[in-house]
Amino acid sequence: MKLLFLVRHAKSSWDNPKLDDHDRPLSERGMKNAPEMAFRLDAWQLGPQLIVSSTALRAAQTASFFAQGLSGKPTLEACSSLYTDSPAVLLEVIQNSPNEIDRLMIVGHNPAMNELISQLDFDLDNFPTCGVIVFGLEIDSWKDIDNEPAIALYYDYPKRKKPKMNHSGK
Repeated sequence: MKLLFLVRHAKSSWDNPKLDDHDRPLSERGMKNAPEMAFRLDAWQLGPQLIVSSTALRAAQTASFFAQGLSGKPTLEACSSLYTDSPAVLLEVIQNSPNEIDRLMIVGHNPAMNELISQLDFDLDNFPTCGVIVFGLEIDSWKDIDNEPAIALYYDYPKRKKPKMNHSGK
């Protein structure tokens, strides 16, 4: 079984409208959300072994927060082709990932992420910024990702309401 972690970059800053889109950094909210989401993901089972991120600054910063915040200390790689609006390109990057990696995280952008999630048969109107979804795949090779059904195992995002505990701890 392989696990595919999809992460949309955290909220980006629009403070400098003259800045090239590729060079937009995270906003203050994004800088807060990314480490929080890494912390929340780290409480769930095994994290990724490899994080592959778009080279856009906001995605690279998000990926860096995850790489630093996950206890498994995954390897972090940049991939310029992930700066795309094409789910086919995302799929190609995944399919070309090393098969010895069983837990792969991709950090990218909408609309490509949203469309890929839909192709993996998870119903989602809009993948929120810094959202995390993990799919389980009964495959031995990443090349087979589109041949077998994906099962959504985990879904979280910064604005998701956390369950409240009563005074008895329940």
